[in-house]
Amino acid sequence: MAAGKKGLQLSLIIHAVVYVFVLSGLWYIAQTATADRPGWVGIVAWGWGMGLAAHAAVWLMFGRGRSRVEPRR
Repeated sequence: MAAGKKGLQLSLIIHAVVYVFVLSGLWYIAQTATADRPGWVGIVAWGWGMGLAAHAAVWLMFGRGRSRVEPRR
């Protein structure tokens, strides 16, 4: 598991890149092998997209902004 804000951002970027590549491949398969029923790719894209959106929401809530600085004593 990636730790810290940079790790959270990196994991979101990796998640998004994998999402794009996998769905591109699934879309290609759907167009060539199952041209009469390509709708299943949309179901996969929607479900995985919800997971990606949740990941992005976590990054927006916890991974952005300035880090808290402890006050000096």
